[in-house]
Amino acid sequence: MAEPSAVSQLAALLGGHAKPVIRPQRLAPATIYDIDYRMAVVALTIHAHGAKTDDGELRIDSARLKLFQFIAQRPNMIPAMNEWARSKHASGLLRDSSQRLRRGYLGDGTYDQVVEYMMACKIIRVEGRSFISEKPSQYISEIAAATEAQDMFVSERTVLQELAKLRVTNAMLEGQ
Repeated sequence: MAEPSAVSQLAALLGGHAKPVIRPQRLAPATIYDIDYRMAVVALTIHAHGAKTDDGELRIDSARLKLFQFIAQRPNMIPAMNEWARSKHASGLLRDSSQRLRRGYLGDGTYDQVVEYMMACKIIRVEGRSFISEKPSQYISEIAAATEAQDMFVSERTVLQELAKLRVTNAMLEGQ
């Protein structure tokens, strides 16, 4: 007689002999909602893709920051981003994965809260359609230096380097 599969053995156990126990204190929250993680990814994105101003601050278009930090946290989305950037008009009105990508990053409410918090902490400020690093704050440069020195956020930093190779148009960012 054949030996029962692991799934059938598990089904037999859960069928009345075993009682699952959930211990909430042992559950780890998702990093995607961790404020320190999200602030670090935003800082790394500004550091990697921001343009230096005459005052030595970093400036980045707000839509570019939102898109790039979203992709940096989800390395598996790089192929969809590449496809979107290579498409004929690179608009936000494409079918399939690029449209889902747009809906995902535009609906990222946690990002909006993180940016508001960073503004309240005087790490960044809004100027027109851009975010600018606050001159007295060293947060962005310190995060960039620490993550590189301690070899942290390797996948996020790699994705940010890959995004630098793509041509991201205003139509992509604005959905026109």
